Amino acid sequence: MTVKKYQELQAVDFEDVGLGSLMDISKVRIDRRRPVEKRRHQYFEKVGNPYLVRVGNIKVKVRFADNGVSMEDAFENLLLSV
Repeated sequence: MTVKKYQELQAVDFEDVGLGSLMDISKVRIDRRRPVEKRRHQYFEKVGNPYLVRVGNIKVKVRFADNGVSMEDAFENLLLSV
């Protein structure tokens, strides 16, 4: 995925997206035996926008601080926990 595509996904407004259109990440299952790159691809296929998801009946906008853990590391940690 390109940086521009990541930026477009990140820019989606929380209020413009209905709860029913978001994937419930508590139900997403990723094959942990696959390499991280394959897991990332599998997650994107299932979730669509990694920055805007739901957990049960709650909409969640994912954001990363400019300092601290990189987006890559934070996303990899997310994949390892799914």
